[in-house]
Amino acid sequence: MSMQLALKLLPYIAIGISLIVFLGLFFQLARTVEKLRSRLGKLESQAQQASELSARISGLNLRIEELESTGGPRPEALTGKPAALNGTVRSKVLKMHRLGQPPERIAENLRVPKGEVDLLVKVHQIVMRPYEQAPAGPTESEAS
Repeated sequence: MSMQLALKLLPYIAIGISLIVFLGLFFQLARTVEKLRSRLGKLESQAQQASELSARISGLNLRIEELESTGGPRPEALTGKPAALNGTVRSKVLKMHRLGQPPERIAENLRVPKGEVDLLVKVHQIVMRPYEQAPAGPTESEAS
């Protein structure tokens, strides 16, 4: 009789076991889907950050092109250090010095450090010293 009862209950036992296995697989699948959603959210935020960085880089590239086409800011504005004196600024410094302007005013007007103005004037004076000490009168060969 117990064998007959077992045979009668066998389909129900099989259905119960199948249901338990199905529920286990269902919950495993649900957990996997939740993990995938979490990873997708992280990837979307990274993609958004990459997009923002790309937009910023594009903006910087446009700004660089604009600065290159307009000549850009002075080098000291970019580096915080004064640029080396070019020939035009040197000639202006020396001309203003010959006109009697003090180094402070020259530096302020030309936006050049006062130390560089002083140095340029001293170097110019040293270089010009041999020419300033030329004889005032005619030389012997010119007199004869």
